[in-house]
Amino acid sequence: MSELRHQLVEQLRADNHIRTAAVERAFRTVPRHVFAPDVAVEATYANDIIPTRHAPGGRVISSISAPWLQADMLEAACIQRGHRVLEIGSGGYNAALMAELVGPTGHVTTLDIDPVVTDRATRFLTETGYDRCRVRDCMSTVG
Repeated sequence: MSELRHQLVEQLRADNHIRTAAVERAFRTVPRHVFAPDVAVEATYANDIIPTRHAPGGRVISSISAPWLQADMLEAACIQRGHRVLEIGSGGYNAALMAELVGPTGHVTTLDIDPVVTDRATRFLTETGYDRCRVRDCMSTVG
């Protein structure tokens, strides 16, 4: 699994999606396959989305974003150690990448409108040791 993760990182670096040591370290550290346990490990390290929730008709309504896009967004955000970060739309994996970037003195809060998504995020973040990320279901606080 770690070999697949490192191959993905090398692809992202070669394609100039990963440009800094901090983002590279985050991608090399966070186990993407844990956030998609129902998907073949090889598929979790493909440079593509991973659908995680479907509407009754089969349309994808939630996914783990493609690694190239996550890398581009993280590079653009310039997240540093000690930062406090808010992520909108949580599957957990990106929050874990952000947690690596902010380090132990920073803080990540991630939220979503779907309690199924936030429940998954909470479970996988805890399982991977990123339980310091705060996960919120914003619909439970509405009304």
